[in-house]
Amino acid sequence: MGEDRSASQSLVVGAATNWAAFAATLAVSFFLAPYLVRSLGDARYGVWCVVESILAYFTLFDLGIAACLVRFVAKYHAVGGRAELNRIISSAVGLFTLAAFVVMVLGAALTPWIAPRLERQLDEPGDVLPFMLLMVVNGAITLPLSAFPSILDGLQRFGTKSAIRLVSLAFRVGAIVGVMETRPGLLPLALVFTGVNLLEHGVLALVCFRCLPGLQLSPRWINRATVREIRGYSLDAFLAMLAGRITVQSGAIIVGGFLSMAAAAHYAIAARLVDMARTLLRSATTTLTPAVSHREATGDLDGVRRVLLDGTRWMLYFVLPIQGGLLAFGAPFLARWLGHADYATWCFPPAAILSATLTMSVAQSVASRILYGMGQLKLFARLALVEAAVNMGLSLLLVGPLGVVGVAIGVALPHVGFCIVVIVYTCYRLGIDVKSYFIRSCLKPLATVAIPVGVWGLLGSAEATWPSIALGIVAGLGPYACAVLAAEWPGLVGSGGVRGRGFVPVGVSGRGR
Repeated sequence: MGEDRSASQSLVVGAATNWAAFAATLAVSFFLAPYLVRSLGDARYGVWCVVESILAYFTLFDLGIAACLVRFVAKYHAVGGRAELNRIISSAVGLFTLAAFVVMVLGAALTPWIAPRLERQLDEPGDVLPFMLLMVVNGAITLPLSAFPSILDGLQRFGTKSAIRLVSLAFRVGAIVGVMETRPGLLPLALVFTGVNLLEHGVLALVCFRCLPGLQLSPRWINRATVREIRGYSLDAFLAMLAGRITVQSGAIIVGGFLSMAAAAHYAIAARLVDMARTLLRSATTTLTPAVSHREATGDLDGVRRVLLDGTRWMLYFVLPIQGGLLAFGAPFLARWLGHADYATWCFPPAAILSATLTMSVAQSVASRILYGMGQLKLFARLALVEAAVNMGLSLLLVGPLGVVGVAIGVALPHVGFCIVVIVYTCYRLGIDVKSYFIRSCLKPLATVAIPVGVWGLLGSAEATWPSIALGIVAGLGPYACAVLAAEWPGLVGSGGVRGRGFVPVGVSGRGR
């Protein structure tokens, strides 16, 4: 019981620190977005969004290796396999280096063709070409360096990694404000991102070597068996990542290609508002992968079931009021956030549609972390590809007649279907029937969220002022917090503040792996 409680406490602390770093990053994005729109203008900011979406596809050259590192570092560290760690990490860095070379060559070939087409959307000549080239270099360099944050994740050193990222975030914000106030443009932004990125990853590398004193990066540790082991896991992770990039990044590209750069900016603002909420909550679930790998390596399948059921319930407590709040306060929030009522007209309809996926997306995120931690990604990756294909097809079909709203519908509908299938499949892999999953994970959050939703419905529309929006939100969240505490208090008190008791969930069918 003591070991179980300690593991649960470690998981909660890891999730909290990881969440805090992401929360700070998203808070910065929240305040910087309107500042960058004003500094760069709608068209140039639209170019920034489109280029960011295009270059996000270059991160696919990660090839799923980072996710592979998290799983195997957690697994081999749990059983004391130092030689296996050296082989896995050295092989991963070698593969990342080859991928970085390919990114450099491909980016150098494509950028001169893409940049002039984007620059024609601007009112005056800009610095799109050097901006894109530098961002390609930044992405290529990041690939081999990304091994180090993945190693820290596998070691469950989330607090250390988060502290480093918070410091680098402060440097980045200061540098961005500095260049925007003196020489606003795309190229100065790229210089800031590249410089801070190199500094951050250099510090992460030093910390990894301190946490693993026997860590050795050398070609002599690389062999075919290790590369095959990485490939077996990373292929499925890569396919899932590919599908994710298409799902998330294609919207702004389609809008920019079929409508205008300004429309792409409006869609990107809506998508980013929803993605801020999604990423903020998913940041806590990323800590589950090494925890699940550790539990599986030590034979604790009941612990994995606990992670799914209890983790999903707590994530739903957070996401449900956020989804309701976006629908209730999204329009006045956008008008106040971006400083003009027209932004509510342009951005709220797609934001409302995209926000409807939040609850299912976060619940699916917990389930997918279980699959990543157990190495059960084959079906998950294929389902993600199907979602991406349907997403692209619907978006292309609907952008003409419905514009930005059509693209939002094309993104939202297939994602909800994908989430449902992933949750059901994860329950099957763990031998939990869907009814038990719903009762244990969903029933209490759905019941308690009726309180803030009812309050916000009675209050009606808020004015586009920060005090009015804040008071409306607090009016619903105050009684909601009390209801959640009342619903969970018996379990919290009974387990000494952390759910640490041994548990085999109702409805286990014996179909576990």
